[in-house]
Amino acid sequence: MTDPERLQLTSEELKERPDLVAVDGLLYDLEGFAKVHPGGQAILSAGAYDATALFFSMHPGRDPLKSELFQTFCVGTHRRTEMDPKYNFHSPFALDLQSTVRKAMGKVSWYAPMGFWVRTFLICTATLFLEYRWVTTGTILAGICVGCLHAQIGLSVQHDASHGALSSNPSINAFFAYGADWIGNSRWIWLQQHILWHHPHTNHQDFDPDASSAEPLLVFNDYSKGGSGKKPVKPLVSWQDYITYAVLSMYGPGVVYNPGGIVTMRHNEHIPESVSKSVFYSKQKPLAYFFRLFYFVRIVLAPWYFSGTPLYISFFLVNIVTGILLTMVFVVSHNFEGSDRDPLKLAEKEKKRSKEEEGPICWYKMQAETSCTYGGTIGMLATGGLNLQIEHHLFPRLSSWYYPHIQESIRKC
Repeated sequence: MTDPERLQLTSEELKERPDLVAVDGLLYDLEGFAKVHPGGQAILSAGAYDATALFFSMHPGRDPLKSELFQTFCVGTHRRTEMDPKYNFHSPFALDLQSTVRKAMGKVSWYAPMGFWVRTFLICTATLFLEYRWVTTGTILAGICVGCLHAQIGLSVQHDASHGALSSNPSINAFFAYGADWIGNSRWIWLQQHILWHHPHTNHQDFDPDASSAEPLLVFNDYSKGGSGKKPVKPLVSWQDYITYAVLSMYGPGVVYNPGGIVTMRHNEHIPESVSKSVFYSKQKPLAYFFRLFYFVRIVLAPWYFSGTPLYISFFLVNIVTGILLTMVFVVSHNFEGSDRDPLKLAEKEKKRSKEEEGPICWYKMQAETSCTYGGTIGMLATGGLNLQIEHHLFPRLSSWYYPHIQESIRKC
């Protein structure tokens, strides 16, 4: 194992090193590790990043220090400061949850089963057929149906693929992760937003981009209670409840017609410029550009050219419908009365209440208290399992098909 004292970097210094990643206080040669990583080279997207929470959420119960392969690429020490979020992944609650879910799953593979693939085939087949109808007829109904199917690709196909939950074969996960590009987004921008920052730091006002992405039109955090140190933000209007759905419906056009993301390969300020300008992300740009142009041609221009659909309809109809369906599912998942809006602040309260909870907050407890579960199997079929957000956030690497299967066990736990 490489001497971990050879290199020492703070989080700020790490931002200049897209070739390195930090996990649990140690630095690893990301470029070297990516060549042998069982999950493929997608981990190169996590350069210059403290991937501690990402690692433990994707590999529950694993210890990176006990992985000979992992430690082969150890090159130094990550010096975390008080500003860096810290979590406990080995609390009694965490260990109990992991044991409970493993027992509930038994010997069943955690990857997508046959039922998932049948649904995926139906979604993809229906999408191609309805896109054909949209191009050849240009009717409002056809456009709405395409928007609904694109939302299903986002919810039920690419989401699992982006989490690596479809298959042990990284190429299969990568192929279906490009479903994000098919519906007008970008696989890599989605990964930055959702996998790297939303999941590890759910609802944290300073680290979760979803917690503040609608500001100042919509404000989900109660800044009057303080907690994050972030400057208070007020809604643009006092009656934001009445414009919520109108604002969220603009998510689709806001993604499709915002070229800034794929041009810079940078979703938010948490992604260092050194990463967005890295060799890895530079290689992703041509395909990202192609897919965005392909979306524009087949969804916007083709209906106008072949069936005379007015451009003001073909420009917005499909992506507005897609955006409405996606945002409604995701927004309700973490923005509800009683949800924890500043998870790390809770650690201070816990220290006073229980000696057992002293130190960093339990990451699994944070996920349960910031997420919302509703419905069961039928909801899973309709939303790709995203109605069962507690189950999903506790075990994002588990195929969403199994969330109803583990729901009752987690509830009891």
